[in-house]
Amino acid sequence: MKKSLLSKQVIQNFFEGKTTRMQNILIEEWLENPANRELYFQWLDEWETENPQFTPDVEQAYQRSLFTVQDNTGLPSLDHAAADTPVRTNRDILSGRRFAFKWVAAASVALIMGAYLLSDFWLYKQYETGYGEIRTVVLPDSSRVTLNANSVLSVPRFGFGGGTREVRLQGEAEFAVKHTVEHSKFIVRTPDKLEVKVLGTEFIVYSRERGSKVVLSQGSVQLRSLKELNPKPMLMKPGDVATMSMQGTLTLKHSESLSAHQAWKQRLFMFENTPVSEIAYQISEHFGVNVVVADSTLARRTIGGTFNANDPANVLKVLSDVLNARVTHSPPVDDRTETFVLDTNHL
Repeated sequence: MKKSLLSKQVIQNFFEGKTTRMQNILIEEWLENPANRELYFQWLDEWETENPQFTPDVEQAYQRSLFTVQDNTGLPSLDHAAADTPVRTNRDILSGRRFAFKWVAAASVALIMGAYLLSDFWLYKQYETGYGEIRTVVLPDSSRVTLNANSVLSVPRFGFGGGTREVRLQGEAEFAVKHTVEHSKFIVRTPDKLEVKVLGTEFIVYSRERGSKVVLSQGSVQLRSLKELNPKPMLMKPGDVATMSMQGTLTLKHSESLSAHQAWKQRLFMFENTPVSEIAYQISEHFGVNVVVADSTLARRTIGGTFNANDPANVLKVLSDVLNARVTHSPPVDDRTETFVLDTNHL
């Protein structure tokens, strides 16, 4: 694609919902190139700085562009054609309509595929961490978020801080939410429909395949399980740990020791009478490796202690010494995940 087709001005018009149907399709194709995506976000940052008060109605802009594609075929109306419009034969009209139909169908499909672009790719800025990585980001309202490994935080590009501050989290993160003069609420939403609402406080949210968890350090937190038909808010106090099952049931425990829940920030695993099966799960989750406990008796054993969380092999080596067990390592082959097998020592 020629770069001249997508100038900086065209992209800025797209931010304001002023692009044409053809330009929307060209933008979607242009964004398939990672280098162009980097340039796109550079221009977006510049445009946001120049237009701090501009909050476009993105949904309306999208519907308008979709209507333009579906309603305007590019053919003049026969009832309202100008007097000097050249007379076309039926064959010409049919040929034009076939071409227009094919173009409109293709454009409609492209715009439907581009719905993701308009709903997530454009609307949300994502902060991600890989396996074994920890990252801290500062949000536009000065709130601080520390992401644990293998996590994604999605923050709206437009409207964040205006009345309500709302983010999405998949994985685990500690939030230090800044209280605003307007007392605007800060809401964290997870893929399994847990809603965490605060004004200004410090807490940890965990949300992965096996459920969600909230650990409250300071302030107060209100939870709701939106999986329930009539969700009732649950209030938390400092020292509380709330869990939500895969079915959406909330459970609250008071006066819990929070150290084990917070240890990951110092790149540590801290276990307190923790089953070996749970330890294996946490190692797999943090490093993206497959940890198998081959012996069922060994899997049920519980241990306590603090372990450095820098490398899965080192963690399992120390763990095997404590348990008097052995570790077998299978390196990754092709697309297979790196595997560690923890088994009882056989004399």
